[in-house]
Amino acid sequence: MKQLWPYVLLSLLPWLFPITVKAEQGTAFHVTELIEEALQNNPRIAAALAEWEAQKAQVGQVNVLDDPIVGFDSWNIPTDLDLDKTRTWIVFARQQFPAPGVLALRESVSQAKTLQALRKVEVIKQAIAQEVKQAYAELYLAEKTIEVTDRHFEILERFEKAADLKFSTGTVSQQDLLKAQVALARLGNQRLVHQQTYQTALASMNTLLNRPVRAPLKKVKHLSLPNLPEDGDQLETLAFQNQAALKWSAVSILQHERAVALSQKKWAPHFQVGLKRFENKGNHLSGGWGISASMNLPWVFGEKYKQEVLETESQVSSALAHYEHLRNETRYSIRDLKLKIETTARLVQLFEKEVIPKAEQSVASADAGYQADRVDFLDLLESERQLLDLRLEYFKALAAQYQPRSTLTRSYPFDFPHIRTLLWQNASHDSNEIATVGKLDQFFNLSNGVCANESDEKRDGHEHDDAHERKYPQSPDARRPGAGHAHAAQTKTRGA
Repeated sequence: MKQLWPYVLLSLLPWLFPITVKAEQGTAFHVTELIEEALQNNPRIAAALAEWEAQKAQVGQVNVLDDPIVGFDSWNIPTDLDLDKTRTWIVFARQQFPAPGVLALRESVSQAKTLQALRKVEVIKQAIAQEVKQAYAELYLAEKTIEVTDRHFEILERFEKAADLKFSTGTVSQQDLLKAQVALARLGNQRLVHQQTYQTALASMNTLLNRPVRAPLKKVKHLSLPNLPEDGDQLETLAFQNQAALKWSAVSILQHERAVALSQKKWAPHFQVGLKRFENKGNHLSGGWGISASMNLPWVFGEKYKQEVLETESQVSSALAHYEHLRNETRYSIRDLKLKIETTARLVQLFEKEVIPKAEQSVASADAGYQADRVDFLDLLESERQLLDLRLEYFKALAAQYQPRSTLTRSYPFDFPHIRTLLWQNASHDSNEIATVGKLDQFFNLSNGVCANESDEKRDGHEHDDAHERKYPQSPDARRPGAGHAHAAQTKTRGA
């Protein structure tokens, strides 16, 4: 019997010195509670909001003139440096004026950058909500895995008692008892691994909630599968309407197009005007006023401005390509995730209606057979091990069924619309942003993911620039209003 003690002790370790899975008192929580807390407390969102506020503050810095310059000049200072004998004093004031429309374009570009920073906040919010759902599924799977393991530990303890009773009466050899204790020890080791997995999932969730990593959470009772429209086209439409990454990319296009217009303005000269007051001493001339005016000549070294226009046009093409890539990726993801949902749903149904019930019947039959000395103990343990594996696979399938659904609801939570309000609560924060969003909606028809007003592509008396088309050959459904702006800028540059 001495050889049995190591197995017995090993099997009891997880229960004598458990890694406690702590949980708050009360009913089980729902994932919406966690999403709300994460959206309120996650520091990544706070950092993105601070960046947005900083960008908003830049709007008022770019739409004003440069500081005026004041100063004085003096002529004919005597060699003895007696300033009272200086013959001429001049006090002046100068102001620089940019070309007409530059200040408005600077403000427009800054407003687009502000809206882009806001869209980044929304992208991060949607990403965090998705991460919370994933961590929620991992917590659920870890908890269920521990529950199933504990349940089967009780089953194996019952088998061990049956084997011990048979061994004490001389019905079976000591081998059956040893096999039961080895199975208990193996299951105890698995429970240690499952508890570690739970602690990792708990730390991940607490990090998203900005809590201490070891803070307890209420128990996950069940996974609430989000309701989704059956029609794939409707899912695609909703994704184009609500996916923050697409809106961020669309605003990026708008910002770069405004940057093109601003770079074109650098071909226009900037002016500087001044006013002077003269005071003359020691001669017959009296004091008086003077004016001055000057301008820069951008055409002298105009190549740098030409290259800047080409740079901003290339950035527009890059933003367009990125936008179309996101749309194509969204379409693919919807089809792929919908297929995964259908597959895992059939798998879960198969586990619930056929596989697990039959495995349970197999264990019950083997247990009865062992009690009647018709089934070998090894066969009984094998049937129990199969049932354990199948139950664990079942909960993995449940979690796998939840994850693609939660991914599809990343930008549009169909089953809890108040979360959608939190996701978009800063979307129209002030009048400048509302106006910018209105202009953006004129450019892009986000309801079907394509750009509107394609007639703006055609410019009177001009053809498309073949070089620009080679840089980014646009498909018919990806063209934007004013796509000829880049071509017009290139034409103007060549003409200059």
